[in-house]
Parts: sequence; C-alpha cells; structure tokens
Amino acid sequence: MEKSTLLIADSNEIFQQALAGLLAEHHRVLLCQTGMEALEILRQEPCDALVLDLLLPQLDGISLLQAIAREDICPAVLVVSSFLSDYVLNTLGQLGVGYVMQKPCDLQAAADQVMALLRNPRPFSPAEFVSELLISLGVSVKHDGYAYLQEAILLMAIDPTQPITKELYPRVGSRFDRPGQVVERSIRSALDYAWRRRQESVWNRYFLPGPKRPTNGVFISRLSEILRQHLPEAAGIGKE
Repeated sequence: MEKSTLLIADSNEIFQQALAGLLAEHHRVLLCQTGMEALEILRQEPCDALVLDLLLPQLDGISLLQAIAREDICPAVLVVSSFLSDYVLNTLGQLGVGYVMQKPCDLQAAADQVMALLRNPRPFSPAEFVSELLISLGVSVKHDGYAYLQEAILLMAIDPTQPITKELYPRVGSRFDRPGQVVERSIRSALDYAWRRRQESVWNRYFLPGPKRPTNGVFISRLSEILRQHLPEAAGIGKE
C-alpha cells in the first residue's frame, strides 16, 4: 500500500524530529522550518496532511493557510501551536481547520491525531468551501456582509433561479433577523472593501477582468455556480 505523505512545518527541530519519528514507519514525512518552504513544498508535492505551527518565520501559519486555500491545495490540517486566541481559533475555523492542539502537547497524542485525520478526512463542507472562496477574494470576516454573502451563496446554490433582490436578500435577512435592504447594503459594502484591496490574479480566476467590480448579483451567482461544480452528490446545503 502506498504511504501517505505528510508535511511537518515547524521551526522547533526537536519537536519536528520527534513527531516525525513516530510517523515515519507508516508514512512519508517531509520537514520544513519556514512558511515559505512549506508553501513551495505544498505546491510541488501532493501532501495528504499538514502539521503546522502558526509561528513560522518568513510566512506565518495563517498566511500559509490562506495562500494554499487560494490555490485549491487542501491537505488535512492539524495546527499545533503555543499561540492560540479566540481570534486565531475563529480564523482557523473560517479556513476549514478543525483540529488544533496547544503546545506543549503530548507527542503521541499529536501523532494519533494525524493518523485519525488520515483515516477520517473531513467531509466536504459547503459552508467552509464558500468561506475559503470569500477569504481568498479579500472579503473580511469582520464585516457583517461576509456572513450575509456566505448565506446568500449557499441559498443561491440550492435555487439558482430565485430573484436576488425580491427573494434572496429577504431570505438571508430572515436568517439574521435583518431587513433585506440591510443585507443588500452590507454585501455591497463588503464587496467594495474587498475590491479595493483585491489581488487581480485571484479575482481574475473567477470573474472577467475589468475596471469595475462585479455587481452583488453577479458575484453571488458566480460563486454559487463554483460551489455547485465542487459539490459532492451526498453533501447537503442549507436545508430549510
């Protein structure tokens, strides 16, 4: 049986070598000590799992996760870090990371968690997929429009024919106890902000290049279309 490939990205060589020693018998283990090294390896090697410390030199762990999300590189991820806060945990959740361990931690427990990740990879999550798309396009998770956009895209994926202004915005608003007009304004503001700080190469993957940002409706419809293309048959989206 072919061995799974793991990448351990950690600047602590002692921790790195010890964890690799527990995993190397049954897995192919790659090691690196900087975020830029990790990014290059992930671009070149199809890794099944990534063990990641957030405090990496050159490119920190969260920036690394954002970069690979933009490039559709999706290993199973275990974050093992001494630096954890509510903000960090929320950001990791938005990036689809569900497995976090605080350093110092038991090495065998970390190795067991890696093996559990490989045995039971996380199922496709439409909400996490949309979240990663929005973050890659620069939509701020701190903006109210982010949550409204995520919900709108999920609902549009269920029914692509629904009128956006008359039906979709009020439906999103009902989920958050807000009027449809507030939803529309918040989405417009969130997209204006993302457009001003956009990376052209990322936006051009999904939208035609041009001097004006896509309208709210075009943005929502396009991302819901991308979601439907990636959606496994068994996955559920925002069931009523």
